[in-house]
Amino acid sequence: MEPSPSFDRLSKGDIILITGVSGLLGSATAKEALQSGFHVRGITRDPSKLLDLKAKSDHDFGEGKFEVCRVEDMTKPESYSPHLQGVSGVLHIASDASFKPAPKETIDGTVAATVGLMREAAKVPSVKAFTLTSSRVAAFNPPAAGERLQVTSNMFLHDAADRALATPVTDPDLPSLSYQASKVEGEKAAWAFYRNEKPGYVFNAILPDWVNGTPVNPWPGFYTTYTWMVEFYKGRYEPTSIFHVFSNPPSTCVALRDVAALHVISLAASEVSGERIFAIEGTWSAGDVAGAIVKVDAAWQPPKRCAEAMPRSDILVPNQRFRDLIQKYCGRPLIKLDEVIAEVVMDCKLV
Repeated sequence: MEPSPSFDRLSKGDIILITGVSGLLGSATAKEALQSGFHVRGITRDPSKLLDLKAKSDHDFGEGKFEVCRVEDMTKPESYSPHLQGVSGVLHIASDASFKPAPKETIDGTVAATVGLMREAAKVPSVKAFTLTSSRVAAFNPPAAGERLQVTSNMFLHDAADRALATPVTDPDLPSLSYQASKVEGEKAAWAFYRNEKPGYVFNAILPDWVNGTPVNPWPGFYTTYTWMVEFYKGRYEPTSIFHVFSNPPSTCVALRDVAALHVISLAASEVSGERIFAIEGTWSAGDVAGAIVKVDAAWQPPKRCAEAMPRSDILVPNQRFRDLIQKYCGRPLIKLDEVIAEVVMDCKLV
């Protein structure tokens, strides 16, 4: 992404701190920030996951522009303090995506990490903007077949934590409910801190859903939605698979490059202030993904259960702001599902 003249909150050379920088979205956002002329200070629990990415970034953008910092426990606010000095913008992308059947632990850890980082950032005068990566699951669940859902910008699943905490540990849905509850409570706590404490920086929240794209980080690890999509391509589509859970009923999706670009825009452009932005391109279903794969690999056979998959849901999401920002600052429309699925298949070298 080439920086627009309207990038008037941050300047070239400013430092952006990114948590979860080794992951799918974190590494892609780091690349977007570097391409836009910013320096990146990446926070990770395990620096070994970033050795190859740092080497690649040093080669592509110059040494010293991508810095790796270790924070073993992100729930401890004091862990961030030494890494925030000189930072102009913070992107809190890291989240607990372990899908453990432990709602209280997941919720408490998410809230502590989010509010702790916001509080420490508020102590640093150079920080001008802070963006939290929330999720569609914090706002709504997809409707049942035949029903329509009109999403509003202030929608929250306020009962998610209660439902998760009341669910037996043996329930197969508990891991997903725990993750959802952590996203709800983490974002709610962030907005409460921002409104009550009134820090000197601008706060925004971005809500993506099922992010499709190939990893920027060369490290051969686990990359959430990318890994689950590869598993689907390889034939895994039983009720216990995450892809099956998220596609029955199906919800919404977005391209990795678009979400990464929006994160940088939310920090660098002063017009984005105090906003909750749905980073969603459109609706999708397992059948849509299967159709996109077949266009690239005509010999591929969808998993048998795919024939029973639910059709796409009727969801109306307020995503015009997202579309407008990408068009303005990237000079193009949002990337469509077929294009990004083709990239995933080709990247896996499975065709």
